[in-house]
Amino acid sequence: MVLDGDSSMRRVIGLAAVAIIAVLVAVPFAQAKGSSSMFGLNYAFRGLSGDDAGKLERSGAKTVRWTFFWPRIEASQGRFDWSAADRVVGDLAASGLRVLPTLYGSPRWVEGTAAKPPIDSQRARLAWQTFVQAAVSRYGPGGTFWTTEYPLSHPAKPALPIGTWQIWNEPNLRSHFAPRPSPGGYASLLKLSHGAIKQRDPGASVMFAGMPGYSNDINAWTFLKRMYRKPGAGQAFDVAALHPYARNVHQMLGEIKRLRKVMRKHGDGRQPLWITEIGWGSGHPSRFGLTKGKKGQARILKRSFRALEDKRKPFKIKQVLWFNFRDPGGQAQGCSFCSSAGLLKTNLDPKPAWRAFRSFTG
Repeated sequence: MVLDGDSSMRRVIGLAAVAIIAVLVAVPFAQAKGSSSMFGLNYAFRGLSGDDAGKLERSGAKTVRWTFFWPRIEASQGRFDWSAADRVVGDLAASGLRVLPTLYGSPRWVEGTAAKPPIDSQRARLAWQTFVQAAVSRYGPGGTFWTTEYPLSHPAKPALPIGTWQIWNEPNLRSHFAPRPSPGGYASLLKLSHGAIKQRDPGASVMFAGMPGYSNDINAWTFLKRMYRKPGAGQAFDVAALHPYARNVHQMLGEIKRLRKVMRKHGDGRQPLWITEIGWGSGHPSRFGLTKGKKGQARILKRSFRALEDKRKPFKIKQVLWFNFRDPGGQAQGCSFCSSAGLLKTNLDPKPAWRAFRSFTG
């Protein structure tokens, strides 16, 4: 279309003004829509590098889950090495990210394998409680880390003390709860941990271990139902957790629904639920549906996050943490998708899933 004369000029200016107003209106809306604090990340690595810290800050996540691996923190009885935890908790707090710690693993001076929970002897139980209380005393509200090391390494940065503690990881898998999954054994560990944590921080929340919904050993909802039968077990946690890995979004929601049904039946219908792991790999699509290709990974991230947003209220979902922040490099043993589940490649180059994740976190 060709425009000329004063009227034409006025029309061009008017159209430009309308376009500018539309942009100004749309930007805040997009930012508001994409600034959810519901979505966070798993950081499944031993320590935190500067490059990783910068990318985590730019991810838009507000919560990062990281394992407090007892065998590395207390390799010898009574000798605590908090250096890696200090770096992770401190650097992320300085960037405005709160850490969800998973307390996991038994050192060799307690049990023969890290996957064996410290519940079979009084010595093991006392050692676990000592470790748990040391962690809470260091990183909880008013903890020694926040009053000593943190102000020196991050001056003028506000503290983000840890108030929620997750106890163990995937106890419905033989590989994570040796020699075999035991709802009764986990109930014992949970009650030990609950008492130790509440003694140091009465206001803290104790989180159930995240479990994959389906397991070759015990499905999550069956494990939880059996655990509820143990005296005092239902009162030993404040927050539920689930790892609803699935072929597709429909199956993922079905897993959450089944766990919620068990919780309602046992009087925990209002208790909050965290999805402490969910993810798919970017590797070549597999017949099991846990790897989707690079574009497919981004598509299913969007679909699953939208579905979880829609179900946030009825399922009482508080947080959803994608697994994993970046690819680890090399092939993950015993996991078909873990080596490609990252939003970033090993060298921190973004995949399409990175942009998809950022569309939810702003």
